[in-house]
Amino acid sequence: MADSRSELLTMKPKVDNRMRPFPYASQRTTDDAQLDRLERALIAGKLDRRGFIRAAAAAGLATTGLAALADELDAVRENQAKRSASLQQAYDYIVVGTGSAGSALVGRLAAKTSASILMIEAGDWDTAPSVMDPGLWFTNLGTERDWQDVALPAPSTNNRAIPEHMGKVVGGGSSINATIWARPFKNDLAHWAEQSGDAAWGYEHGLSIYRRMENWQGKPDAHYRGKGGPVWCQPAHDPHPAALAMLAACRSLGMPVLDDLNGAREVGDGGFALMNQIIRDGRRQSMARSYLYPVLARKNVTVLVKSQVDRLVFSGTRVTGVEVRRGDGAPIRIQAKSEVILSSGGINTPKLLMLSGIGDEAQLRTHGIKTLVHAPEVGQNFQDHILHGGCIWEPNEHVPHRNSAANASGFIKSQKDLQTPDLNLVQIELPYASEVVAKQYSPPPTSWALCAGLTAPKSRGEVRLRSPNPADRPLVDARFLSHPDDVKALAYGIEVCREIGNSPAMRNFAKREVAPGKKLTGQAMDDFVRDGATTYFHQVGTCRMGKDARAVVDAKLRVNGVHNLRIADSSIMPRIPGVATMATCALIGERMAEILSKSA
Repeated sequence: MADSRSELLTMKPKVDNRMRPFPYASQRTTDDAQLDRLERALIAGKLDRRGFIRAAAAAGLATTGLAALADELDAVRENQAKRSASLQQAYDYIVVGTGSAGSALVGRLAAKTSASILMIEAGDWDTAPSVMDPGLWFTNLGTERDWQDVALPAPSTNNRAIPEHMGKVVGGGSSINATIWARPFKNDLAHWAEQSGDAAWGYEHGLSIYRRMENWQGKPDAHYRGKGGPVWCQPAHDPHPAALAMLAACRSLGMPVLDDLNGAREVGDGGFALMNQIIRDGRRQSMARSYLYPVLARKNVTVLVKSQVDRLVFSGTRVTGVEVRRGDGAPIRIQAKSEVILSSGGINTPKLLMLSGIGDEAQLRTHGIKTLVHAPEVGQNFQDHILHGGCIWEPNEHVPHRNSAANASGFIKSQKDLQTPDLNLVQIELPYASEVVAKQYSPPPTSWALCAGLTAPKSRGEVRLRSPNPADRPLVDARFLSHPDDVKALAYGIEVCREIGNSPAMRNFAKREVAPGKKLTGQAMDDFVRDGATTYFHQVGTCRMGKDARAVVDAKLRVNGVHNLRIADSSIMPRIPGVATMATCALIGERMAEILSKSA
């Protein structure tokens, strides 16, 4: 391990595959896998519509709905292949990134306006089996569908370099991460409204947006839940028996067990329930599938995959377009007649701003980049949720995982006087462990974990450029667990996990406690917390929204100091919400579509 800070700053990103959960077999049927294969072939142009239907029939697949599916996918393939092969010199809107926020934005905007929209995605289409099959989500990590960033080693995590996986594929994180649909707490959005000075970022307006975006499949709830929207979400289907036992254990210990992990939970003190998931008939319904695919056959939408935006193009302080590389080709410039919207996430968006001369002047000068706008908070305020890996038990009898291998969860407070829960406890049907915990405790592959997640971290980090070369990944100096309160909160969560896992209700699934196996105190607990720290891959905050002069964007998501540039992704969050961030990113995309529609 390098000792000097200068040596740490020059380390190349490297993914430690030991930090992935253990491999497991897919629970999907042969028919599901065959249909996925045919879909990928149709979208890639290897099959035409007739060939798709003929191959499906030959494989013995049910033909109900296949013709309509073939029509939809063939129209998408034909339109996008044609449009990306004959790019225009200018589009009304250029959206950089196809993640949760970008997909929601373009899906809504394309349906409301005839404006031409170009989406630019560095990765490829989302047709890999590991994307479509929720049970294989973690096998995307460290592949070409992942940016493969790694947070710098730090004393606060016992000098461990922690992977910061982020989607490099159509759909972004909603295509490679777990399938959890969790809406923010009321206090999260109230904080955003206060920080931005705009009530439209508050909970009541946010709730109205969620009601129109959801197609909720659980118990009807007209106040909190929506029906008929683009986002299919449902309680975990046919959950693992250990998940049901966990809820029974929580109830026996006096912890609230809810009908819905969203809804009333958002305005209360937390509680436990089956997770909401974006899984329909065993297949992932990412935000790309929910929002983007329905508009991909339109003439006004072009999605350019395998294309990297290197820099923004300016005329004075007005953004006029982007400089983009397609594959290994030379950079080309594409103009934006109206605006450019960055939806590249908490790491890539500040990187692109800094490469374009928007950032801290002193830092930019070290890389020979001329400062266009001195914006010292670009890249600052980095936050992520910490997922501890983990408290682990060996079961009496192995039961294979179901859905995305996590079906029950809950929110608790580490201190009673907190306004909102700061811990998320997740039952994972795998021996989820950091590389250090896995080496120390050697959990059997049939084990399962109950993991404490820190959802209101006080620690803050930053994203900095590694070099002025757009091909180089930035430095993620996360400083996880650098605030002592974060360590205390996780230690409390670990004790609650052990209490639940060792309770009588979990006895059928707990032959023995593998890790930590005993009560830890003092330095032993401190090391267990720091050695077990991983993340949920929820990078946010690096282009903070606010009403103050130092904020990177205002309430309308306009980048301060320049014209015709907005940001709509996780980087604008003033403070990370206390939940998995996919649903909150979709909310940002919906809000951006609202703002643009009103200003048009």
